[in-house]
Amino acid sequence: MAKSKKSEDVPKAMQEKFNSIVALTDEFARQHLNDEYGQLIRQATAALCRKRPSPLDKGQAKTWAGGIAHAIGMTNFLFDGSQIPHVGANELYQWFGIAASTGQGKSKLVRDTLKMYQLDPDWSLPSRVDDNPLIWMLSVNGLIVDIRQAPLGAQIEAFRRGLIPYLPGHKENSEAIAALIQGGSSNDSPVSRTATKTKSTTNKTASTGQSPSPEALQALYLLDVVLLSGPVTDKFLKKNPQVIRTIEIRGDQTLADLHATIFAAFDREEEHLYEFQLRGQGPNDPNAERYGLAMSIEDDAFDTTPAGDAANTPIGALGLAVDEPFGYWFDFGDDWWHQVQMMAITEPQPKTKYPRITQRIGASPPQYAEL
Repeated sequence: MAKSKKSEDVPKAMQEKFNSIVALTDEFARQHLNDEYGQLIRQATAALCRKRPSPLDKGQAKTWAGGIAHAIGMTNFLFDGSQIPHVGANELYQWFGIAASTGQGKSKLVRDTLKMYQLDPDWSLPSRVDDNPLIWMLSVNGLIVDIRQAPLGAQIEAFRRGLIPYLPGHKENSEAIAALIQGGSSNDSPVSRTATKTKSTTNKTASTGQSPSPEALQALYLLDVVLLSGPVTDKFLKKNPQVIRTIEIRGDQTLADLHATIFAAFDREEEHLYEFQLRGQGPNDPNAERYGLAMSIEDDAFDTTPAGDAANTPIGALGLAVDEPFGYWFDFGDDWWHQVQMMAITEPQPKTKYPRITQRIGASPPQYAEL
């Protein structure tokens, strides 16, 4: 199996900068996080030190320390109140003594440089590997499958090729089992022919069980997103009795694309878990069709089967009609509730980039208001 490329090795010229940064992040991890967070932040710092040229050459240690800690936190949903450990973004910035804008800028630079994204298998906490769907979803003969549900022979082949970190259910004995069991030549394994790592955004097949029509996928959907409730102050509500964003999105774009556009439309800073709820009778209706991140929909609070992964569900596959509303829930701790209303279905304009925000009514409430 391929070994992890993460290490704490740094060039001699960057050793002093590395030490100054991790001295801060280690103390932050000791006070607010845990050892595995601390190690992952050190490894990310070392990876940045090894870049040529290293972005860490310029800038203060505390700003980089805050930015790297924030980047690792975003990848592992540190800022979501439902997670343990949990730290607020503002609390992180204050601890390192940096402005929010500085921390956000450094964090984005870190994530862009290391090609880091949420649920990134390369930068996930070791304790969350078992529950990270992006680690275990492989393409087998053109079909996306959870290798944890595959026969042992296929799992061993995937393990030998370095596609998964260990054999499911045999974390401590994977090497020994793979060496002992000879399930035929690798050429007979469907995994060996076509298995590749996949990201949630690459599979655009809807999970509704129905194939959307070409017309539905080619159509343009006009949506009004209305903020219903969230942690806002009375002063804000008085000045902004309505907060509405109008969004245009193509049918072949996904619910995850819609989430990202809503996130930008409301000027939010920190990602959190989210969920779309369709054809329900109100917020958290257990009978609603629920679409969210693969990680969160597997943790089913209603003991019902989620409809699917937002990243794999095109808008055109939902069968939405004009005037049909559905719910959007952002941040399972602060609980920002929105109603999304289908206003029109039309045709996209040529040479126009979608999704796009076409109208804003009311200011965007601060994501972390001083209540």
